Amino acid sequence: MTNTFFLLILPTRSLTIHLGSHQQRVGLSLRGGCSSAADAAHLGQAMQLLLDRHPTQAWIDTQLLHSLSQLGQQALLRADTSGKQAGVAVHWCGLPAPLRHDLSASGLGQQLDLQPASSFEGPEFLLPVRAAASTHQPGYLPAA
Repeated sequence: MTNTFFLLILPTRSLTIHLGSHQQRVGLSLRGGCSSAADAAHLGQAMQLLLDRHPTQAWIDTQLLHSLSQLGQQALLRADTSGKQAGVAVHWCGLPAPLRHDLSASGLGQQLDLQPASSFEGPEFLLPVRAAASTHQPGYLPAA
């Protein structure tokens, strides 16, 4: 992986995924809801694109993820498992409290490395607050 700026926005109806890398850091930003089979497949594809960059760590921003069905929870677990199988430490950052509660109730919360949003060490341009403040920078692609 090189020290290049890379941002790919993968929108679907309910789930938009921002995938990016910069200076050896890779990450995803999940926005919207992950509740359908299409959303689950979309997350799996994005995770594979991330893993194709051969990182040692992956940072997933979930601050703007507003809903997770049981299918969505399983998609998070599959994405996490595929990362671990590839030798990648996957960090899920900023999951809203209601979704954390749902994951804990289902037993999946203990299987994921859930971190506060402030722990995010992926590319800063993936973060919603950073992105909103960076619209004037060259190379910035606004969210769809």
